[in-house]
Amino acid sequence: MKFYRNIRLLFTFYRYFLWVSVFINAACMLFLWRNGIEAYKMLFWLKLFSMGASVYLVNEYRKQEYFYFYNFGFSKKSLWIITLAFDLILFFGLMILAYQFR
Repeated sequence: MKFYRNIRLLFTFYRYFLWVSVFINAACMLFLWRNGIEAYKMLFWLKLFSMGASVYLVNEYRKQEYFYFYNFGFSKKSLWIITLAFDLILFFGLMILAYQFR
């Protein structure tokens, strides 16, 4: 039960920047599908930049909500490490799919 609660809490945190992440991932997927593997380096740096911007914006505008997650045992660092790792794995998976369907 605790595992599912933690997953739900992490997804609640991920929802703060989910739509930006989905949009960036979809745009990168489309760009890679159209232009080939040569565009991957630029798309990777775009994704890292967008992740950095997401971290900054969530930290700036949602800082009071960290207390909610802290009460359930998640530190600010662990929230960001887990959600950004998930987002990056999702990005790599989508890039592989876009390249395979090309």
